[in-house]
Amino acid sequence: MKTFPNGIDCYLETHFEISGAIATEFAKNTPTAVVADRHSAQGHGGLYELAEELTDLFEKEHAGVVWDGEYFEEIDAFIKKHLYA
Repeated sequence: MKTFPNGIDCYLETHFEISGAIATEFAKNTPTAVVADRHSAQGHGGLYELAEELTDLFEKEHAGVVWDGEYFEEIDAFIKKHLYA
């Protein structure tokens, strides 16, 4: 059973941001290796899994954090680290 360390609303917001970043990369002629490799190996389903995996990781790493305006900086840094590494 899936758990939501910061509640379902925060999970969905994070999933939206990560999915958007993955979709943006996928739409490029030369997406990042992370996105291209996952799609090549698993198709669209692999991109769905990637979005879920990254959302779970971000939420776990930030369990219990009460955001005070720095959420977008944190999610942007996380996305850069995990999609562009």
